Amino acid sequence: MQKKLIALAVAGLVSVPAFAQSNVTIYGIVDMGYVYRGDNVVDGVKNRSGIDSGVANGSRIGFKGTEDLGNGLKAGFVLEQGILADTGTSAQGGRTFGRQSFVSLGGNFGTVALGRQYAPGYLLLDSIDPFSTGTVGQSNNVYLGEVRLDNLLAYVSPTWSGFSFSAGYTLSAYGNESLGNESVAGDVRAWAISPKYVNGPLTLGLNFHEIKMKSTGAADGDKVRVYDFGGSYNFGVVKLGAIYGIRKADGVDFGQFEEGEDSKQWLVGVTVPVSASGNVLASYAHRKTDIANSSKDAKVSQWAIGYEHWLSKRTGLYATYADINNNKAAEHAGDEFLIGSVGDATSGGGGYQRGFNVGIRHFF
Repeated sequence: MQKKLIALAVAGLVSVPAFAQSNVTIYGIVDMGYVYRGDNVVDGVKNRSGIDSGVANGSRIGFKGTEDLGNGLKAGFVLEQGILADTGTSAQGGRTFGRQSFVSLGGNFGTVALGRQYAPGYLLLDSIDPFSTGTVGQSNNVYLGEVRLDNLLAYVSPTWSGFSFSAGYTLSAYGNESLGNESVAGDVRAWAISPKYVNGPLTLGLNFHEIKMKSTGAADGDKVRVYDFGGSYNFGVVKLGAIYGIRKADGVDFGQFEEGEDSKQWLVGVTVPVSASGNVLASYAHRKTDIANSSKDAKVSQWAIGYEHWLSKRTGLYATYADINNNKAAEHAGDEFLIGSVGDATSGGGGYQRGFNVGIRHFF
């Protein structure tokens, strides 16, 4: 027995140098809060109150690592699983690593990554929204955009005097390609490019994005083109941000709607520091969408106000109130996605137009 233990110890010592240049980190967020939702677009639906997971930030556990390959070259990976901490189950429709899962190679040329990743347009919106696309006040209750793309080949450039850009392309943005590369339901091919400029308190960003249907049906070749322009400026006493976007569809916007066509949307937001640890947050968002086979437009607007207070660098409290107004065309178009409703970082709004939440989040 003693000889076996010595042999195992020696084998362990011999294997260590093979991994000496690797670094793996376990990280995550646990976010829990109370959420009230009311004023549903459907008559007779009662208010909802609950203790939910992932209100301000989606609860998650992740694994990331890098290996120094020498000569400035590094390999890396990210595997990130969404968690519903209120029930202990997984989020993202049961995907094991549905939040992010990719491998990367980086160096002086920038970084190339391949796998399930955030869309560049979503990252631009997230950086401008005072609520960081979380809580019931999140901008994407109203502002449309693709959040993640499957099978994405992405590139992030180095920074040159404040300027950088990211770009990506995928043959199938919503799952793997169908057999024969096409199907009646359709594969969705997408590309995006997003230049960015940062100079001290000033941040400016653009997003150009296209999704294209490849199918054996009538929608084959249909495209949706997306244009976003936004920026922010931090004056110290207040940070101002704004973004404006257009979605132009050949037919219906198959990335978002069954009945919606072209959309125009915008957001303005403010962040006001009121102490070393606290910020007041406020935003207003608006969207107008053409309804297919109708002369009417669906119009949706939302205002939100909130407060966040950091107890430490890793633990914070938050409270937010949001109110949405859907015009009659949006409510009665027969497409649940045309309306705006008060969702949060994890849950959809379910047609509710008024919401309040208070909660705690811890980063590890």
